Amino acid sequence: MPPLPPMSPSPPSPSHAMDDDDSDLDEQIRAQVDEWSSNSNECLTIALVDPTSSASTPIAEPFHPDFTYPIFGEEEAIFGYQDLSINLTFAAHDLRPRVDIQHGQKFQAQGEVRPTDIREALAEFLPAYAFEPRKQALEAASFKPPGEMIHSYTRRSEKFEIWCASLADPQAKRILENMQILVPMFIEGGTILQLEQDWTTRRWKLFLLYQVDEEAHSPHSLVGYGTSYRVFTFSDRQQTQDLASPDTVESLLQPQTSLDPLNLPSRERLSQFLILPPHQHAGHGRTLYNTMYTTLTTPHNIVELTIEDPNEAFDDLRDLADLLHLRTHHPTFAALCINPDAIPTETLASSAPIPTSLIISGETRKTLLQTTKISPRQFDRLVEMHTLSAIPLLHRSRNRITKKEKSTNPHDRAFYLWRLYVKERLYKFNRDQLVQLERNERVERLEAALDGVMEGYAKVLEKVGGLEGRGGGGGGGGGGGAAPRVRKRKVVGGDDDDEEDDQEGRKEDVDMAGAQAQPLSVTTVVNGRDPKKARVS
Repeated sequence: MPPLPPMSPSPPSPSHAMDDDDSDLDEQIRAQVDEWSSNSNECLTIALVDPTSSASTPIAEPFHPDFTYPIFGEEEAIFGYQDLSINLTFAAHDLRPRVDIQHGQKFQAQGEVRPTDIREALAEFLPAYAFEPRKQALEAASFKPPGEMIHSYTRRSEKFEIWCASLADPQAKRILENMQILVPMFIEGGTILQLEQDWTTRRWKLFLLYQVDEEAHSPHSLVGYGTSYRVFTFSDRQQTQDLASPDTVESLLQPQTSLDPLNLPSRERLSQFLILPPHQHAGHGRTLYNTMYTTLTTPHNIVELTIEDPNEAFDDLRDLADLLHLRTHHPTFAALCINPDAIPTETLASSAPIPTSLIISGETRKTLLQTTKISPRQFDRLVEMHTLSAIPLLHRSRNRITKKEKSTNPHDRAFYLWRLYVKERLYKFNRDQLVQLERNERVERLEAALDGVMEGYAKVLEKVGGLEGRGGGGGGGGGGGAAPRVRKRKVVGGDDDDEEDDQEGRKEDVDMAGAQAQPLSVTTVVNGRDPKKARVS
């Protein structure tokens, strides 16, 4: 039999040929998109400039935004330009913005595929005059910030001032409007404030931190800022002695010709907080926060200061500032400690409720809470941090408390009681999740959550010890570091008057997903940025 002729390769099926063609087309499109695309974070440069100079001379190192997805989309990409450069400059004194867009070749529109309209994207976040030619602001030499100066300090031979103004002041409102684009750029999920009604603006305050150089052409240069707004609260949030005081009764009996709502019992809520990148890590964040805290909690009708959805970096800054302040300015707080010998043995029986009011005096806690006007959950965390600091490191181990309250060493007994105290708070905070678990698993999760809380407290206490050792007590230092970039949506500047303060601050949720997951989700916060709010640092 003669050999069979060699078989020629079979032609590719039509479907395979189409797949190859589609793949080639996709690669060509992708290559073209890459060629004409720019990362919006990298091509956009921000700088504070000398407003008296026509050359727009930067007075500090220019910097890039952390986020631009609210402006240019989730991919943070701008299509249609080569060698793209967007320079966003602000006059150092009043933050009047100016946009300058430069680029090489521009992509020729093909049907619906057209270059990103950069001006249109930015116009939603900037006033119209940001796109006009910059003019020399000779009045900057005589510029005075709005409101009143409430604090000044010197650091490294440089002078700084903090000013506070109501947003009912047109100058203050204009400055805030000028720089609102910085909120979505540095506060994850941050939104621009909508302040159109006079009544709304009266509830808001703007705090401006300036570096002051009297010899410069423009003496005032912005370092950072914060905003707050007033939220009315119910009368039962007031101190009882205030409600029954003779002055209050007498005033209620008098004819009311006019009543200013701002004098009603209220809480102050810190909303936006940002230290500009050139000035971070220099202690200005803590100084600004301390000044805001003091100013906002001084009025008699203010019962509490709360924070609007803080990110992890801001939580860290706040923990440090609050703890230093309480230890420095409140001797009663500084004296708090756990005395195991003062707690009757019968109150620690397994069948008895945890005697939290004996471990930490309930009356002392209540008095300090009213005096400091710190939100309850934050105050409880500060008490836990402070009392933990009184227990030597050697004795902060579960291995040393196997005998529980019967341990022979008083520091071990104090640590056992400290853990009981904190576990009671964590259990209440996570009760809805924990009741779904079997008892053994519930105990395991709660213990793991407590270990996570302890780890976070130890980091704060280490920083506090370092600052106290250098004499950096309650005045102001610690600028807050940059938080890792993790997106977490949030709204800044809302007028929500809800009373759900227990949701304020970092998360302390017991993980229900299983042993492989982190038992405690402690959201660590600011730099202003965590995917959330303002830049605090």
